[in-house]
Amino acid sequence: MHSSEPARVRRVPTRRLALSLMMVAACIGSACVQGRPASDTGDPGFPFGPTAIGVQPLAYVPDIKPILDGDCLSCHSVRNPRGNYSVVNYEAVMNGQRVGDASSSLVVDCSPGGSMYRYFSGDATTKATAIFRWMVVYNGAQTR
Repeated sequence: MHSSEPARVRRVPTRRLALSLMMVAACIGSACVQGRPASDTGDPGFPFGPTAIGVQPLAYVPDIKPILDGDCLSCHSVRNPRGNYSVVNYEAVMNGQRVGDASSSLVVDCSPGGSMYRYFSGDATTKATAIFRWMVVYNGAQTR
């Protein structure tokens, strides 16, 4: 090599370098994240807006059964299970539901805009929120 020739410097393309740095950052960041089970946020408005239920744990017997007995049982009983769905007891209510899943039919039908929401008497938002949180956050617990 002659001293008058400039030395060649190998350049790494900028895009490739940026992509490599992003991948390294993503790997480091993902190592810091820990999976956690669903939990109540402590927000009494979760998920449909402010309600009267607060943040207490919810269960079928003390919290959900009274709602279903008062607003749903007349159409969804053993004698008259409209939509082939009964709310006569815990086993019937849980039939076909997926605990922890917001797309379960009970959650969807009882949510604002759902086909059963309009049949709630009194504070429909509180009742819809209770059913959502019971099924999704508290995994359809039968008792506390």
